[in-house]
Amino acid sequence: MYKKMVDYLSKTISESLNLESQEKALFSFGLELVVGVILEAIILLILAYFLKIFWPVLIALINFLIIRPYAGGIHLPSYNACLLLTLVVFLFIGFITSKLQVSLPGIIILILSISLLGSFLLYKYAPADTKTIPITDPHLRQNLKKKAFIVLTAWTSLAITSSLLFTAYLPLVLASALGILAQLVSTHPIFFYLLETYWPEQR
Repeated sequence: MYKKMVDYLSKTISESLNLESQEKALFSFGLELVVGVILEAIILLILAYFLKIFWPVLIALINFLIIRPYAGGIHLPSYNACLLLTLVVFLFIGFITSKLQVSLPGIIILILSISLLGSFLLYKYAPADTKTIPITDPHLRQNLKKKAFIVLTAWTSLAITSSLLFTAYLPLVLASALGILAQLVSTHPIFFYLLETYWPEQR
């Protein structure tokens, strides 16, 4: 049903804009991502609300989405698979942050560790594109990598500042850290290899 709805919207809008075949493919892919993210977010946040972990899940999701357009990462071949993985990852983050007792030194160490690991992953692999929509323009790749570093640096500064000023909200800072970590590790080639080996796209 989801796929049919996206295909119908894509076909209708593409025809009204008189797009070329390649432009139609790019538009359809982009529309599918946008609609998919919106639907996933709605379902995820409704579940998080009823499970009483709404705020950590929301914070983790926002941080994940802020850096994803620049860092890239794996893209599962079906909407249901993507939805299932999204629910598992972010609800797990929500439960973890609601149960763990975090200290200020511990959260600062975690933030700096994620910043260092993230810098390495961004330098080596960002933007981690897919075979469906490869990023071949070297200038665009460099620009996206630069923006990803800017986002990571800004997040590190804000996360440390928030930890120092609002110690009562350390669980939310932890949710933020785990959210951005989930996105950063998804750029590693091992996840692309596993996806291509065990769950290849249907061509």
